Amino acid sequence: MARYSQLNEGDLQEIAARYALTVVGFEPIEGGAGNTSYLLRTQQGSYVLTVCESALARVIMLGQLLSLLAQYEFPTTRLVRPSDGDLFTTYKEKPVMLKEYITGSVFSDLDETMLFQVGEAMGRLHQVPAPDFLPDEHVYGMQVYPDVLGRNINLEYESWLAERIAYLKENLPPGLPRGMIHGDLFYDNVIFSGKEFRAIIDFEDASQYYKVFDLGMGIVGMCMAGTAMVFDKARALVKGYQQVRMLEDGEINNLQLFVEYAAIATSCWRFWKYHIDTPTPEKANKHWQMVRIADGVAAKPKTRFVEAVFS
Repeated sequence: MARYSQLNEGDLQEIAARYALTVVGFEPIEGGAGNTSYLLRTQQGSYVLTVCESALARVIMLGQLLSLLAQYEFPTTRLVRPSDGDLFTTYKEKPVMLKEYITGSVFSDLDETMLFQVGEAMGRLHQVPAPDFLPDEHVYGMQVYPDVLGRNINLEYESWLAERIAYLKENLPPGLPRGMIHGDLFYDNVIFSGKEFRAIIDFEDASQYYKVFDLGMGIVGMCMAGTAMVFDKARALVKGYQQVRMLEDGEINNLQLFVEYAAIATSCWRFWKYHIDTPTPEKANKHWQMVRIADGVAAKPKTRFVEAVFS
């Protein structure tokens, strides 16, 4: 985990006191591309403390969103407010959030039973009315692609991305249902206890966007074997989803396009993150995995894709 803000025991005790908690143990939580998180064991229970490196407006948005999801009893982390009642506190002028710890594990290889449950949860999420404070574009959707193009960092990738952008602009259909989406539904944002679904976590990329984009991202993030799509898994995810919310014909006919879009978007984010924002040589080629996924999905005949996922 990138340690953007290292906290010692004294720091953590000071912050915990603002929540009327007493720390008895702590450890850093690995993972995450931007924030610093610690698991706190306190006399009152276990919590996750996160020092947020993102813009204050996004932190406020996340706090409001977690509060909204709690009202709808959606299974995700529950925000704990400090004693003064605010959404968060601060540490060295950085926002700090405290959330209840969810017992469970992350599984990189979800089976069909588990994916069915995730699909049901996604359906529930898409039924929650989207609040006005959410952005109306995905955080690494079409509008951010110009930040990558023209850099001349990798001409092969930039040429590929430019072609895919033109294709998406020409083929993305208007009028499909939009609403609140998670935006980053990869396996490591889903918690299970054994094979029992517990929660979807990490709503930092939530937005008001195409609901079917979220389903496409879920397929990219949870239904792949290497760079190949596992149709049995995608079918289980979609079947669970439709137990709660039936897809419209336009969404069914364009799911393949949105799986491709999700892979393109993720490739773009990885390229931007590891070449431009935070150059990281050991991760410099991570975007190519998503390129191969996008190309593989696009190569599947549309009728066969629909039959394979919805049969």
